[in-house]
Amino acid sequence: MTPLTPYTFGSMSLGKKPADITQDLVVARRAMEAGVWFHSSPTYNNGFTYMVLRTAFDENRSRVPKLIIKVRDASVPLMRFEVEDSCRRLGLDGIDVAQLVSMDPNPGNLVDQLGKGSGALVDELVSLRSRGLIRQAVIFLTPQNSDAAVAALKSSLVEGVILYWNACQRDCSGTAWNAIREQRLPTLALRTLAGGPADKHSLAKANDLAVLIKDAGCRSATEFNLRLAASEPVIQTTIGGTASLAHLEEYLSAACNAVPLPTDILQRVEQLQVRG
Repeated sequence: MTPLTPYTFGSMSLGKKPADITQDLVVARRAMEAGVWFHSSPTYNNGFTYMVLRTAFDENRSRVPKLIIKVRDASVPLMRFEVEDSCRRLGLDGIDVAQLVSMDPNPGNLVDQLGKGSGALVDELVSLRSRGLIRQAVIFLTPQNSDAAVAALKSSLVEGVILYWNACQRDCSGTAWNAIREQRLPTLALRTLAGGPADKHSLAKANDLAVLIKDAGCRSATEFNLRLAASEPVIQTTIGGTASLAHLEEYLSAACNAVPLPTDILQRVEQLQVRG
């Protein structure tokens, strides 16, 4: 897989106030100057996130970043539209990494078709890649689809996986995670910089996480979580969104100096990820 930057700028916080995108543009420009990858989706903030990004990109086309874009794939027409529409709206020749969200839970979905090596969605993915509109792809993992999705990575159409992964959360089965590690599958981590307690299952772990951060000698959750990502060889990048220039600078600084966490801390993280 093409090397990613250790930190990827998540754009989901941009475009919340479309009447005035001045500050959003400041943040987007800074991330572009830093040379980090971007992550986005056509659905963020009713499409206004794309407005911010397109405005920033058009100001300096020489600094348009590499992009990871969510692509909904429940049907052939939807997948084709999402890819073509994202390229049109952002002024791109193609998507560097498509995040295939595997949104259809029913039998015969994209994951099933990739596992079999045939099907209408597979044919469309082949077409989009041959047209250069998708250069690489990763599958979004959930606890429900992770075993089948990891097995489907035998397909040359998908290079890796993406999932919610942090000190309190690892959204895949233990079997799938072991296979990811054993096969050294490229993995993109979502919801890492926020520190983990972002859903009802991980909120109860907030106190344990605070103790871990202190025991690791980290000054902030951001530093801890970037060091956590640096500790796991399969993690290619950690994706964190912000509309704050100060937070972005913190992310960029921590990413430049991220060193692996001590072994005992990592062992406690693994217990926290799977507990409860």
